[in-house]
Amino acid sequence: MYKNATYKEKYFALQAWMPTIIEDVKKDLKNEHLKKDLFFIKKYVGAKNVNKITTDELVHAYQSAIADEENGEALAEFITSRWLLKNSELYDFFDTTLSKINPNFSLLEEIDLTHSMNIIKEAKTLFGACPTYLFSVLNSVVFPKEIFQALAEQAEVEKQIHANKVEQLSEKLTTEKMKKNFEQEIARMTDKYEKKLSGLQKKYHMDMNQFKKEIANLQRKIQEYEHKSQ
Repeated sequence: MYKNATYKEKYFALQAWMPTIIEDVKKDLKNEHLKKDLFFIKKYVGAKNVNKITTDELVHAYQSAIADEENGEALAEFITSRWLLKNSELYDFFDTTLSKINPNFSLLEEIDLTHSMNIIKEAKTLFGACPTYLFSVLNSVVFPKEIFQALAEQAEVEKQIHANKVEQLSEKLTTEKMKKNFEQEIARMTDKYEKKLSGLQKKYHMDMNQFKKEIANLQRKIQEYEHKSQ
């Protein structure tokens, strides 16, 4: 299905997956491409510090650039090479597995349905449906069309499950952060009023001591007056 596809054609098919691909290789893109290609930044991103460019901005920039007839194919190939390096274990798996079917597997036109299903099953167990699907498209694995369609659907489900887990984790962290903030605020208010109460207690004791001294002084004067009166 993708055996003779260009990189531009592959990325057109993987438009919905660009955020996933770019997220995996964004450090490489920033260090190996953007810092050396100021014209690209000016044209597709605008004047901005490379380190401050977001993943969404990178996705938009590279999608636009890949669609450009002038340099799109080279950029798509560069992104693919970096993504494949990040997923070398997948390459090793397919290299070993496909070599069992044909030592020169690059000559394969299409893998039969049984072998395809077995390969996909094992790859999903080891790496997950999403990486397996992306690798199969980007590296032109010659699965039958129906296998690609089924794998794409499984990858979408897996991506949604992952997104839901991330959202739930984010909500949990937000809740925990709010709880922690409330606890810190309660502790701060408690400390404030304990100090205030402590201050009031000290003032009370000081006032009481002063009052006792004044009473004692007054009693002494009364006794002196009574003594003089006798």
